[in-house]
Amino acid sequence: MSDKAPALLVGNNLAVLVAADALLRKGRAVTLLTDGKALGGHFAGTRVDGHDFDIGMVLLERPAGTGPSPSAIDYRAEVRNDWTRFSPQVAAWMDERMAPRRVPTPTVQVDGRFGPDYLIANRLDLLAGTRMSAQPLIDRGDPRHAIHKTAGPVYDSLSYADAALANHGAAWHERYIEPFVRKLLDASSSDFLARFHRAGWVPLYYPETLASACRGEPVLLPEYPFHMPQEGLVGTSVAALADRVVQAAGCRVLRAPVQSLHLANGAWQVQCDGEVIGAQRLVLGLAPERCQALLRLPAIEPQRATSVALIFALVRSSDIGRALSCHMVVDEDFCTYRVCDQDALAGRDTEWHRVVLEASPRCLAARAALDDGPSVQAVLAEELRSLMHLPSTASVRPLKSFVARNALVLPTAAAVASHRATSAALAEVAPGARLTGTLLGYGVASFNDQIVQGLQIAQELE
Repeated sequence: MSDKAPALLVGNNLAVLVAADALLRKGRAVTLLTDGKALGGHFAGTRVDGHDFDIGMVLLERPAGTGPSPSAIDYRAEVRNDWTRFSPQVAAWMDERMAPRRVPTPTVQVDGRFGPDYLIANRLDLLAGTRMSAQPLIDRGDPRHAIHKTAGPVYDSLSYADAALANHGAAWHERYIEPFVRKLLDASSSDFLARFHRAGWVPLYYPETLASACRGEPVLLPEYPFHMPQEGLVGTSVAALADRVVQAAGCRVLRAPVQSLHLANGAWQVQCDGEVIGAQRLVLGLAPERCQALLRLPAIEPQRATSVALIFALVRSSDIGRALSCHMVVDEDFCTYRVCDQDALAGRDTEWHRVVLEASPRCLAARAALDDGPSVQAVLAEELRSLMHLPSTASVRPLKSFVARNALVLPTAAAVASHRATSAALAEVAPGARLTGTLLGYGVASFNDQIVQGLQIAQELE
């Protein structure tokens, strides 16, 4: 074990967990303060009545991982999707710790039609023959063209609606995209920035691609592959990693809430569980609001956010008439917008499948408010019966339903600016502290971003 002072990591997000694991493997001692939270955060999943679930859709983007990549030390959170430069390292990390397998192509339901998914998987089969956008609308010289969506300056302020109308056309957008946005975000696509469209799980295709697909011509855009650990749950793998970290020699874990955090004479002092721990360098993996409070900074101005209704259920496998793994529901006669069958994703043949539904709380509230309206669980059980072609709702065993309030901050211009300002303020009052996840700004808390952030920290501190 290294004779250096233990690295001090405060927080519970995935980046902190990845950093702790990498440091321990290199022989560096680690002091880990989880602030009373489960390690891995959202990605650690949940257990309901003895059954493990991911919290909604959590699919792995396992990149090809071929060829050399730059050192993780060069990762830049301010560059959109910068994690992709480190694809080989991300793939190697996943392969060693999760042994991921390719999952079936996600599916989509729109206008009562069922087929391969175009929202996240790039499959455009459903468009063949529709001729909704027979010719490209704009050329690549137009700054609104989707070729500029990553770095083009127009996309600093361009709404998704404006970008989609220019690239997709009104007919395709209104039929295939906007209903899904309304359910998932409880907002219009004019309410958020096009550059961050993946926060709403909606695509931004090149107009040439859509035009070819609508004419039934070959599309050069390959299907986007998704992967999962062998057991079909990201949360199980993350929880197993957390267990290995906390049990490792050289790792000291304090699970109590942090009481104070301050910098004095160039050294950090962190009080937790009645003890004061000092360190020259500090890694932070807390929620921004929590970090602001501990550093006694002004409260963050609340931003517009959407809530998510979830139900965790078991479905009798012998009654399933339509097998689903990950299924998107665009049709607005359903409150549900996404279904994930954890056991189908794993390719497991079990008597009962673990299924998670994500749905619009606004839609559910409207249904429940009807005279003699059904309960939320009853609505979702009936929708699951219809979506999976079950003989009756008796095939469904709801275990738990709840609403995650303000779970997703909309990527509005104000929200992105607020995240940027928060990160800058934290960097100023906490010089030398290493920020991770949402502390670095908007849109850099994805699974893959946090892997690279954790590897970067381990390189800096080893």
